[in-house]
Formats: sequence, structure tokens, C-alpha cells
Amino acid sequence: MADFPVRYPKWQPQLTAAINETDPAKLLERVREIEEVFSRRLDRISGSRSHSAEIHAIEQAMDVLEVLKRRVSV
Repeated sequence: MADFPVRYPKWQPQLTAAINETDPAKLLERVREIEEVFSRRLDRISGSRSHSAEIHAIEQAMDVLEVLKRRVSV
């Protein structure tokens, strides 16, 4: 797997860990954790134009989490 630069160290490592998790129970736990991280982060940066790229990245990452959750529930 390729290493990608960490642009958002406040949450990107947790997202990567969730994506790479193979145990379904642990995956759901990781997803819940990163959703909480996203919630706190969005509370802090919402409305800030200087964080618009990060907000967009979080929105895209939340879409990834939805796919991961569906994969576990199938």
C-alpha cells in the first residue's frame, strides 16, 4: 500500500486505521470513534473559510465511512 502524506493529522490517521481494519467488530468501533472525531472537528472549524478544504475532505471521508458500515452490515 502506498503511503500518502498526512494533510489532516487531527483525524487522517484514525480514518486510515478504520479503512485498513479487517475485523468487523473493530471496524464498527473505529468508525464510531472517527465519527466522533469528525463531529468535534467540524464543531471547531465550521464557518471558517480557511478550513474549507478540510471540511470538504471530512465530508468525503464521511461518505467512505458509510460504505464501510454498509460493508459490515451485509
